[in-house]
Amino acid sequence: MDRYRIVRRLLPFVLVAFLAAGCGEEGEQERGSEGLDEPVRLVYYTIGEPDEGLEQVEEALNVLLLERYGFTVSYNRVGWNDYEAKLDSLFSTNGKFDIAFAWTDNYVENALAGNWLDLTAYMEGICTETYEAVNEKLWKAAAVNGCIYGIPTNKELAVPMYFLYDRELVEKYDVDIGQYPTLESMEPLLRIISSEEPEYIPLFLANSNVNFASMGGYEYVTYADIPLVIRTGDASAMVVNLYETAYYRELLDTLHQYYIAGYINEDASVRTAFSRFPEEKVFLRVASGGPESDVSFSSTFGYPIVTQCASDLVVTSESALGGVMAVNARTGHPEECAVFLNAVNTDPDIRNLLNYGVEGIHYELNDDGQVVYLTDNYRGVAYTQGNWFILKTVAGENRDKWDVYQEFNDIAIESPLLGFIPDLSDFAAECDNVGQVCRRYENALMTGTVDPDEFLPKLQEALEQAGIGILQQELQRQIHLWMSSRRER
Repeated sequence: MDRYRIVRRLLPFVLVAFLAAGCGEEGEQERGSEGLDEPVRLVYYTIGEPDEGLEQVEEALNVLLLERYGFTVSYNRVGWNDYEAKLDSLFSTNGKFDIAFAWTDNYVENALAGNWLDLTAYMEGICTETYEAVNEKLWKAAAVNGCIYGIPTNKELAVPMYFLYDRELVEKYDVDIGQYPTLESMEPLLRIISSEEPEYIPLFLANSNVNFASMGGYEYVTYADIPLVIRTGDASAMVVNLYETAYYRELLDTLHQYYIAGYINEDASVRTAFSRFPEEKVFLRVASGGPESDVSFSSTFGYPIVTQCASDLVVTSESALGGVMAVNARTGHPEECAVFLNAVNTDPDIRNLLNYGVEGIHYELNDDGQVVYLTDNYRGVAYTQGNWFILKTVAGENRDKWDVYQEFNDIAIESPLLGFIPDLSDFAAECDNVGQVCRRYENALMTGTVDPDEFLPKLQEALEQAGIGILQQELQRQIHLWMSSRRER
């Protein structure tokens, strides 16, 4: 009998027994002194639209959790545009929840603020299996002042930039994409497409952030809205203003030349990466991705794509902490939270249920043991929830997908700043002012829409007035202290 039939048969009896015991408010259940009260019910929030099938997944999840671990979970998903505000509200009002999705800056800021539970002690106990399963580079990134406050998603370590070509045109013109390693080298190719394929946009750009910095060997010290970077290959980690580098000046000139030539879509500065039109045809895009990017991008954009990696595979704190599961510091059930996190990372039944839904309802397995979707009414958001390497693969994917991911991770190089946590809390005004300046100028500059000869000096002057020099000095000071402390260990 397949696992889903077992779950389906048990479900009514388990839930009736659970409900008959009487359920309190979410997050408020406590075990009695003799352990005779109703089981603990954890409250878990994550990001993503609340699918129609979410309730079915929660029910099946709780059958497994109750049977194997002795507690249940209230599984809540909050829409993409609302999640951050919801989490902020939960913290500011002491709202009752136990576990939540976090990401790079959110994870670090709330760890420093004392909002996340220190999980370090659980890494040698309840979460030992998880600690061994998750890549050591991810733990290095997740450590805040030497402590672990969340479980990073065990996935690809680096998120390099890719050139995304329309496969049909690549084959039609017999293009060797390996001969075009940079945007600057692509002018002859874009000229051909512009001339011979007028219905295509030769190079699609949008105002959403494209990490052009990484394509020149640079990485951000904080985040992209503060254009202070180091060179990945620079062991001394000298902080520089990205807009003062020769690489960025050449890039801006190239983009503007391409825009004037008509290679870039005219509305680039006002488009987002996700604003698409059915009739729009694109020859070349630029985006970040992971292993087997041809398959994932083809699925995302709805037409066959062939990719060329355009930057080094670098493990940064930002790439490592794109998805984290953390525990509310005020939870009344820390041990159960640790058990749940361990299950999401080491129990394939739990992990696949969260990602694909209920077998027999949301998907079935083909003869190769791969997932075939039966409906669109449930999709997990993979990067937000636990260990990828225990997930089944989807029909059409490489059956050895996770071996490919492991090979990808094995060759990724560490950033000199992996694990460095900048603290600019005393420089909030400068951060805000610099961010505002970048938002005012970057959309036009980074899409080639305006002439850098005219606008780059204005941007640089505005950045100086906003205090970028102060931030540069402070970050350099913190980096030197951090590096010195590491050498002394």
